[in-house]
Amino acid sequence: MLKPCLPTVALLLILTLARSQKVRLVGGPNPQEGRLEVYHNGTWGTVCDNRIAHTAATVVCSMLGFGYVGQVTGNRYGAGSGPIWLDSVHCSGTEKKIRDCRHGGWGQHNCEHRDDVSVSCNTSVRLVDGPSPREGRLEVYHNGTWGTVCDEGFSNPSARVVCYMLRFGYGGQVIANRYGAGSGPIWLDDVRCNGTETDIGHCRHGGWGRDYGRDSECEYVSVSCNTSVRLVGGPNPREGRLEVYKNGTWKTVCDNRYSNRFTHAEARVVCFMLGYVYTGRFIGTRYGAGSGRICLDVQCNGTEIDIGNCRYRAPRSHYSCAHVSVSCPTPLRLVGGTNSREGRLEVYYNGTWGTVCDKGFSHASARVVCYVLRFGYDGQVIGNRYGAGSGLIWLDNVRCNGSETKIEDCRHNSWGSHYCGHSLDVSVSCSTSVRLVAGPSPREGRLELYHNRTWGTVCNDYSSHSAARVVCYMLGYGRTGRSLSDRYGAGSEPILLNYVRCSGTETDIEDCPHSDWGRHYCRRSILL
Repeated sequence: MLKPCLPTVALLLILTLARSQKVRLVGGPNPQEGRLEVYHNGTWGTVCDNRIAHTAATVVCSMLGFGYVGQVTGNRYGAGSGPIWLDSVHCSGTEKKIRDCRHGGWGQHNCEHRDDVSVSCNTSVRLVDGPSPREGRLEVYHNGTWGTVCDEGFSNPSARVVCYMLRFGYGGQVIANRYGAGSGPIWLDDVRCNGTETDIGHCRHGGWGRDYGRDSECEYVSVSCNTSVRLVGGPNPREGRLEVYKNGTWKTVCDNRYSNRFTHAEARVVCFMLGYVYTGRFIGTRYGAGSGRICLDVQCNGTEIDIGNCRYRAPRSHYSCAHVSVSCPTPLRLVGGTNSREGRLEVYYNGTWGTVCDKGFSHASARVVCYVLRFGYDGQVIGNRYGAGSGLIWLDNVRCNGSETKIEDCRHNSWGSHYCGHSLDVSVSCSTSVRLVAGPSPREGRLELYHNRTWGTVCNDYSSHSAARVVCYMLGYGRTGRSLSDRYGAGSEPILLNYVRCSGTETDIEDCPHSDWGRHYCRRSILL
């Protein structure tokens, strides 16, 4: 099922709206996160990260229609170009526009583009009252409200899941109740994760909002995502000279030609810790020597989840020590399409990009691709729409069940083994088959589904918050949905579904029990 292209008028409308909002997020994996840019004096420019806080991010996210849920994510999406419009931005969080916040004046700054700030509006967890976006009291968003988490049973594996959700990698630690008590409901207690989950809601816990006793009996958990590895001196956050934090000091890492050689195995562990999965490449000494303490030999097998679990030893001689650089390339990409969510599928393996044959490649496999690219679990195979690639054909006969978190976990022929030509290179779309229309933002509106080449609506008989959570999950907003009954009126499209009954854990609304497509007993189509 293919989503029809937007007409030119709609595209012009989108561009006009972006201009009217005066802010945008660019360079990220989806519209909800990226490098912050503001429109002033007829030109787009960037914002310096000097002293900017979460409150400013919430103003940006509200302007973009994503609600008051925003976080500053450092310089994650790299340097922009053009003017640096704002510096020293101070918002209370209640402003309607970022220009209403205090700042140093348009075009007045003491920073460079490497200090351009990035923002995320895409989270159902947050860390508050800490010294940085990477540390604070844990709060979770459920049933339309932010609430707290008790620390009983909450361990470092649970903290790692939180940090992964916040895109800070798997370096999380519990830091007791360092940042004190919160307000609002106590949403979770007795949270027990094994550390491999992708959402804290998937961990074992005592149930959402159950009676956890008096507030005095709950120690509110705080988490730190200050990772023990970093890549510095490179062109973007995914590449640079490797430094590790050990015994209170940042140190460089040695590629010792006389003893332990640093390899791709160690690089894979570094990239996994930084949240980039196991895609690391050792790229020699590309980014030169560091200025901190001289280095350590590290030896990993490549499957560890923390470089601290690898073997360390001091190098025999500093003269034989070359300072290691690492690259964490994106393992998948969609190329040739009209936007980042659609295109010919290419995979990165053994230092080279290559294509994937369409033999055996199903919608389940496409969902895995979209999940890896952080576009949610809604993907479709769209044949060979974006034509033939070039170079190597890396994969053939890929068969996923849809629950995998990496394409290499799916069944396939061995890497580079195939029986096809580039004319069969598969294309994938991560543009969903659900949409919310007529609302004030992309996150709210009348529910419409795409089925059998037609957009249609859904009757609100038996509709519930559970069904709304599935819809929001498909749209990449997490399981935070609420049913708004018929707030945004009846649509003119056909009524496609009735009696939709979801548990809330499904990954696609089609998986929920419902009447047959097109069968209904409603006089008007309503919405979630």
